[in-house]
Amino acid sequence: MSTILKNAKTLFTLVIVTILIIIGSLSGTYKSPAIFSELMKESAKLNISVAIGLGALVVACLIVQNKSDLKGNKDKYFNYLGIMFYFIVLNLGTFYLAYFPQILVYRLVLIFYFVLTIIGFVSLLFSTTKILGTIFNKPSL
Repeated sequence: MSTILKNAKTLFTLVIVTILIIIGSLSGTYKSPAIFSELMKESAKLNISVAIGLGALVVACLIVQNKSDLKGNKDKYFNYLGIMFYFIVLNLGTFYLAYFPQILVYRLVLIFYFVLTIIGFVSLLFSTTKILGTIFNKPSL
């Protein structure tokens, strides 16, 4: 089996397991907004930590690049840092959702925001692989 097929099979398995975990956690905490809010806060803490780690990895890789490559891809790197900034701000907003008025729509807002942060996290992971591929001059996913 080729490396690409092994990577695709592993990625597909991870996506399925992640979707099952997300659906399980949403269905297990849907009845209690307080527990769901706590789930969101803990996942936001994890997301922010991973985002900072990915940013540090990219910055460390940028240090070893020569100046002409840095100048040529400057827009890509600034766009990546912008995505990183918006993602961190999005996750910081999670901590203020606990003070949102608990009306009928409250649970739907929480679920929408949770799914939004998960989608942002996945896009951040893919943009990191693209940036690292650009840094090392290799095609990314």
